[in-house]
Amino acid sequence: MSDRRYLRECLELAARARGATSPNPMVGAVIVREGTVVGRGFHPGPGKPHAERLALQEAGERARGATLYVNIEPCRHQGRTPPCVDAIIESGAARVVVSTLDPDPRVAGGGVAALRAAGLTVDVGEGAQEAAFLNDAYLAFKSRGLPLVIGKAAVSLDGRLATRERQSQWITGAAARQWAHELRAASDAVLVGIGTVLADDPRLTARGAAGTGPRLRVVLDSRLRTPPQARLLAEADGQPLIFSGVAAEREAQRRLEAAGAEVERLGTTAGGMLAWPEVMAALARREVLSVLVEGGSGVLTSAFEADILDKLFLVYAPLLIGGSAALSLWGGAGVGELTAAPRLHHVRRFDLGDDWAVEGYLHPPEPPL
Repeated sequence: MSDRRYLRECLELAARARGATSPNPMVGAVIVREGTVVGRGFHPGPGKPHAERLALQEAGERARGATLYVNIEPCRHQGRTPPCVDAIIESGAARVVVSTLDPDPRVAGGGVAALRAAGLTVDVGEGAQEAAFLNDAYLAFKSRGLPLVIGKAAVSLDGRLATRERQSQWITGAAARQWAHELRAASDAVLVGIGTVLADDPRLTARGAAGTGPRLRVVLDSRLRTPPQARLLAEADGQPLIFSGVAAEREAQRRLEAAGAEVERLGTTAGGMLAWPEVMAALARREVLSVLVEGGSGVLTSAFEADILDKLFLVYAPLLIGGSAALSLWGGAGVGELTAAPRLHHVRRFDLGDDWAVEGYLHPPEPPL
C-alpha cells in the first residue's frame, strides 16, 4: 500500500510538467527513507535535469539505503543529460520501485537490468496502468513510431457539431472552451480540416493555458484553399503546417509560404482526400508525440472510418440542434452492426460549467512491463 501511495505522488509530480516535456516522458521521483520522504523531483523539460537526479540532489546523503520511486524506468543512456542509472547507483539507494519500463530502444529494460546488476532491489509494475495513462503519447510513439491521435469535439445532446447553416460558435460555454485550450497546450500538434478553416477561421492556439503546445497547427487542405489572410497564419505561437495533395497549385503554395505557413505535399486517396497513413508518418518525422484532431465533421468522420483515433474527448452542451442537414460528429455510413461500433474504455466523466465531458480510450495504452 505504501508503494502505491508514493508512486501516486510520483504521478502528481510528473503531471506538473504536462505539455512541457515532449519528446520526453513526464517523470516524477520520490525518495523515501525509514518512512519519511527525503527527496522529490520532476522532469521539467528537454535538456533539463531528470526527476531522479533532482530527487537525489534534494535527498543528499539521506538517499543511502533508501527507496527511490519513479513512474517510468530510469534511463541508462547519455542524451541531453547524463544517465540516471549511474546517479542512482552512486547514491547508495537500496531499492527502486518502477511503475513501467521505458519502450525507448535505448532503455527498454536495460535501466532495470543495470540497477539489479549493481545489487539494488528493483520492483516493476505497481501502478502501471495509471502511469501508462499519464504518458500515453510517449508510450504510443516509442512503441509504434506514430503519434497518439486524440479526437476532440463540442457537441449538442443529439451529437451535432454545427447547425444546418454551419454555425458552431459557441455550442459549449466558457469553461469548456478554456478546457479545450488546456488540451491544445498539452499536445504537440492540433489538426483541423480545410472546412473548419473556411467556416470558423480558427487560430488553433492555446490561450491562457499552461504548457508549451501546440508546436504545430496543422490543416488538411488537399487543394490549398487556405486563405493567406487566415488568422492561424497570423499567430506566432506554433508553426502553421498545411498538408496538401501533390496536384495543388504551386502559386497557392507560394502565397501561403509567404504568409508564414509550411506546406508539405502528401499522397491522396483515389477520391482526392489526404491519406491518413501519410499524414501520421509526416507528423512522426517531426517527432510529434500527440496530435489533437479538432475536426470538423469530415475530418473526424474519416478518422473514425480509418480507425486512427486512440482517445476521445467529447464535451456535451445541454441543447438540441436537430436536422438531418446539421453536421454530425460521425457522418457517412457509420457502422451497420453494434458489434462493429467502437467502444470507449477507461471512461471518465466530469462537469465543465453547465456542460459535461466524456473522456475515454478507443485504443488504451498497454503498460510496458
